[in-house]
Amino acid sequence: MFENIREDYEVHGRSLKNRAFWAMLTYRYGRWSLAQRVGFLRWITGKLYGLLYLLCEILTGVHMPREVTIGRRFHIVHADGSLSIHPDTVIGDRVGVMHNVTIGTNMSDAVPVIGNDVFIGVGAAILGGVKIGDGARIAANSLVITDVPPHSVAMGVPARSMKIRSEASAPKPDSPPAKAPVSPP
Repeated sequence: MFENIREDYEVHGRSLKNRAFWAMLTYRYGRWSLAQRVGFLRWITGKLYGLLYLLCEILTGVHMPREVTIGRRFHIVHADGSLSIHPDTVIGDRVGVMHNVTIGTNMSDAVPVIGNDVFIGVGAAILGGVKIGDGARIAANSLVITDVPPHSVAMGVPARSMKIRSEASAPKPDSPPAKAPVSPP
């Protein structure tokens, strides 16, 4: 827990005044309280979590219950608007989320699974049992209701995915340009 809190502190600008850090601190404490085995200790830490969660939700606008599975270095870029994440959602490592984002269900019990190194823009909604691939980007104000392949950009309402070129496939600056094949006369 403490290693995650240290990373969250670094990711959120090394400032105790950062409301996004408060939300992450409350979430990490909530996850820790769920892991308590002793009945009385679990009850007490759960009650304290409930109070902290209520205060955090009022002060930050972040609705991120302790049941959400979030990887390391999760970055709430701006805690200036609402952020709502369904409790059963699974989020990978190094994910960045802007404000006014909703991640949840879409008239069914299925919830999103978000891969590693994903960025989610302002006002995006990711709904239903969709899978967001590693390295994907979700554009601002997009409605994602279908899977997004790895290393692609999803934009629009409903969002459509466009493959982006990976760094490995980009030409090297010191390599000569490729020559076009010559056809016989």
